Amino acid sequence: MTLFWYILRDYIKYVVGTIVLTVFLFVLFDFIHKTTSYFAKHNPPGELIFRYYVFQIPGQIVQALPIAGLLASVICMILLSRTNEITAMRAAGMGPFRIGLPLAVGGLILSALSFVVGEWFVPRFAQKVHYIQQVQIEKEKDDEVVGGARWLRAGSQLVNFRDYDAISQTLTGLRMIDVRANFRAERMIESDVAVYKADTKAWLMQKTRTSYFKRNGTLDRIEDTGDIPVTLPVEPKKLKKDRRRPQELKFRELGDVVARGEQSGIDILPYKIDYHGKFAYPFAAFVVSLIGLKFGYKSERATETAKGILFAFAIGFGYWFVLSASRALGLRGDVHPFISAWMANVVTLSVILGVIWGAKKA
Repeated sequence: MTLFWYILRDYIKYVVGTIVLTVFLFVLFDFIHKTTSYFAKHNPPGELIFRYYVFQIPGQIVQALPIAGLLASVICMILLSRTNEITAMRAAGMGPFRIGLPLAVGGLILSALSFVVGEWFVPRFAQKVHYIQQVQIEKEKDDEVVGGARWLRAGSQLVNFRDYDAISQTLTGLRMIDVRANFRAERMIESDVAVYKADTKAWLMQKTRTSYFKRNGTLDRIEDTGDIPVTLPVEPKKLKKDRRRPQELKFRELGDVVARGEQSGIDILPYKIDYHGKFAYPFAAFVVSLIGLKFGYKSERATETAKGILFAFAIGFGYWFVLSASRALGLRGDVHPFISAWMANVVTLSVILGVIWGAKKA
């Protein structure tokens, strides 16, 4: 058990070092790039630039965890082999899988950490990052309505509005259309203004006009129906444009976007892929950490440090290539979103298990 914690401690140490280095290099290169044009154009204060990069750290940590797990796994085992510690462990009766168990456990810890950070911290901090960039630095308006929200559907009812004021929580040009089974209008309620009432969580349509239609779709009559409280399939906070990318949303938020998109008839295929990717990507840290098991079969004479590092980079580049290719296939509709999100993990895991099997046979 002491050896387990000894190896796990070294693994975590290299993971932390890789993450710190990765985040530092990202901030450094991005700052140099933006200083030449972006920051020079908008001239934001230093405090705003500082917060802009600090709030990106959780997202960068999530991106770096698979890379950190991969390099830490390889470096940890190579260094143990070069100091003859793996040979000593094998001589004491420890098999390769027992030696590599800390790497698998460490990979599971990284996967759990990636999921927690991606689900709880990234969505909140990403919102701040995009607000700083687009509103405070680029001076965009903060009252835009989310794309596709002007048409909504709930069962046999269609809802349409012309505009939304986020400050007063008011809809203008609101229409509610009840349709029959043949999709012909049965009734339409119109109002120039509808105000959201937080206490009842309903919208008050003011000075409404209700049009009734015959079964053949022709107009029957129009009545003035006064003020009517109605419940719409959307809340005010969901009408305001969300500046975050799909992968920066929570599971529940992605599910809501997919549901609203299907009701509104807009393309939500990228959101479906990212919905499955919210779990598939964190699992990658565990998958790539297993590559260290390969070195548990080799003595220090057979292990070449440079070759091991290059092999780790090959696995990393291969994972990103398959991930990009599978996402492209998913966006084209050639594969199911679930397969698109998980393909990189499955292919990489198959390659790693094949390499481990080859090392065992050697």
